[in-house]
Amino acid sequence: MKKILFFAITIAFLGSCATSNINKKDNTIQVSMDLNNIFDDKIKVEVNPSKINQRSIVYQIPAIVPGTYAMSDYGQFVSDLKAFDYDGNELTVSKLDPNSWQINEAQKLDKISYWVDDTFDSEKKHGIYVMAGTNIEADKNFFLNLPGFVGYFKGNKEMPYNLTINHPENLYETSSLINKNITKENNTKDVFYASRYDEISDNPIMYAPLNTVNFTVNGVAVSLAVYSPNNIHNAKDMEADLKKMVEAQTNFLEGFSTTNEYNILVYLFDPKVYNWQSFGALEHLSSTTVVFPETYSKEQLTNGMINGTVSHEFFHIVTPLSVHSEEIHSFDFNTPNMSQHLWMYEGITEYFANLFQVNQGLISEQEFIDEMKGKIASSMRYNDTMSFTKMSKNILEDKYAKNYGNVYQKGALIGMSLDILLREESEGKYGVRDLMKDLSNKFGQNKPFKDDEILDEIVAMTYPSIGTFFDKHLTGNVAIDYDALLAKVGIVKKKENIDAGYFLDSNRQIFISANQKQEIFFTNRKNTALAALGVKSGDVLKSVNGTDINLQNIRTFIGQSLQWKEGDKITFEVIRNGENVKLESDFVKGTTEIENLVIEELPESNPKKKLRDAWLKAL
Repeated sequence: MKKILFFAITIAFLGSCATSNINKKDNTIQVSMDLNNIFDDKIKVEVNPSKINQRSIVYQIPAIVPGTYAMSDYGQFVSDLKAFDYDGNELTVSKLDPNSWQINEAQKLDKISYWVDDTFDSEKKHGIYVMAGTNIEADKNFFLNLPGFVGYFKGNKEMPYNLTINHPENLYETSSLINKNITKENNTKDVFYASRYDEISDNPIMYAPLNTVNFTVNGVAVSLAVYSPNNIHNAKDMEADLKKMVEAQTNFLEGFSTTNEYNILVYLFDPKVYNWQSFGALEHLSSTTVVFPETYSKEQLTNGMINGTVSHEFFHIVTPLSVHSEEIHSFDFNTPNMSQHLWMYEGITEYFANLFQVNQGLISEQEFIDEMKGKIASSMRYNDTMSFTKMSKNILEDKYAKNYGNVYQKGALIGMSLDILLREESEGKYGVRDLMKDLSNKFGQNKPFKDDEILDEIVAMTYPSIGTFFDKHLTGNVAIDYDALLAKVGIVKKKENIDAGYFLDSNRQIFISANQKQEIFFTNRKNTALAALGVKSGDVLKSVNGTDINLQNIRTFIGQSLQWKEGDKITFEVIRNGENVKLESDFVKGTTEIENLVIEELPESNPKKKLRDAWLKAL
């Protein structure tokens, strides 16, 4: 998953083992949904489980799905769940928890039915990311992350499913789920098949007016479906940029066993309708759900959504699709046992999403280094000495959950560090890309690794120094010395002045932060504009130009500050040492001193230059 909070994910559901309590002579679970009959913004779901051979059974809607690393409790959107026998009589149903219902006299069970509300316009307070959410918009759009609609019978996740969906004729489906009704005479009904529940859960479906492009690159059939509620964006306008990105990615992954198809389901939201500050994408086996603002320009969608978020999600076909632990392979949707290896699932994935661009010539070497520099700065906002494996294993606990965002920062930097160390040890011949390819060949989609053993496996496949790195910086709590690491490849620090405003510098690094009281204060970063105004480190900001400031509206004022110009009067009210202080001055165009990471100009024969070329250019 890649989450953007103005900030920002990945799912590979790959199977589980259970003892079946359903008669295998007729072992297909039949599920039906009618998108033509919406009542109170809800969809009715009916489930026929085939014959059950026990007195009671539990039906469950997922509490969590892999890749989100947070409890979702989709069951809270289910209502009026009823069970019926073969004569149409109701059976006794007991709700065990927000996501589980026990059905008594289950040997008589013919079907269950219930209504599902969507998450997009819900007034409930919930923790479901929008890209993992659901939308029910009659005759316009159905954004179906299926864990929000379809559950499973406890102990029977390995049963096959048939999912029948009736829908308006003007809406077209996009999904990686197998559509058995490929010879349909009209566009009103689809019958999808899944060999087990994990496939149901891992294959979202979007129904929307036709706004799709399809193309094939290096053997991968790609489909992009876009829902733009105000018809601002057309999928055709995104085709060239997406095709360029996928071609570069598949070239980068040459030799890997990946996917034959990839579906991208894009929901562009109207900020006037949904004031979402968090959006992004959620990865699935061979597709991704993407939620971005419709008000973004084509250039913003290209740079932020396609080259940023979608490129990250695409690389999840390497991990955790091909390389994953038993915890992912046999994921428990209701009582999860989390893996230690977010550094791999999200960190390596994010690293690849940056590395392939410089490797394939889409960006310059300096642009890549600038991106890594930004990740170093961002990672320092988190606990830099927290054990990454411990954080990952306990990510559902509040203490560790608040550091989750670091998987896209330090996680990627761990990938970079490993890459440089591997290249150094192998004299440039072997890097992280080679490591992930070898791990894919050793394990693969249907062979998970043991969570406690994979680091030792990697050390055995590579060098003892990698084990030392893991002990210190991955399982241990020693901060990585990026300066020393980058010096190996001729990347050094250089001080220089750049433009700076009152809240941001020209590199978009901020001069403010928030404390536990959710007060906004100025950090010890200095710039000439703040100095002229009289701001000091630790000052708590209370108002700007007479308007009170809080975490909810600060982004608005940051944006406004970028429009301030010569002749404007600037007034801040701050609290300093417990006292109110009013600060006033004319607008000043500020500067701040930073340390940039720059590439040393070295002769081709220099060992650092050779190592850098092997790192950034070699396949």
